[in-house]
Amino acid sequence: MLRKLLLLAVTAAYAWVIWRMTLTPQVFTSAQNSLVLHAIAWVQQLPHGSWFTYDRTEFLANIGMFVPVGMLAALWLPRRWWFLGAVVAVALSTGIEVAQALYLPYRVADPRDVLSNGLGGLLGATFVGLVRSLLPAPRGRRVRPRTA
Repeated sequence: MLRKLLLLAVTAAYAWVIWRMTLTPQVFTSAQNSLVLHAIAWVQQLPHGSWFTYDRTEFLANIGMFVPVGMLAALWLPRRWWFLGAVVAVALSTGIEVAQALYLPYRVADPRDVLSNGLGGLLGATFVGLVRSLLPAPRGRRVRPRTA
């Protein structure tokens, strides 16, 4: 019971993070956006850092943002259905992109986001599936034989 309450609290908190990052009119203030751009420019100055573009950074960030989604979804599912955590992540991402296209004119709905979010969800769900496969299965409730 405590496990489910903790999982519910973590899921609700992360749902707020996803909502804040994807379904509000603006993710960053101009100062925060400037900081991100400066950080990318700094990394590009490093040896072999030229590949680190804004688009690639965003793609990698989207993967990272949805790893917990896949993990949480897999934790809610029965052990053998862990892979559906990735399906949940793709469905959630698709819904977000549709909502952005329909209701948030200042946001950009991009099918690549569904791909990167789906990859993140797959990574998270796979991690949970792997860890669960290494742990012993929980014991079922034992039924006591009736005595006359």
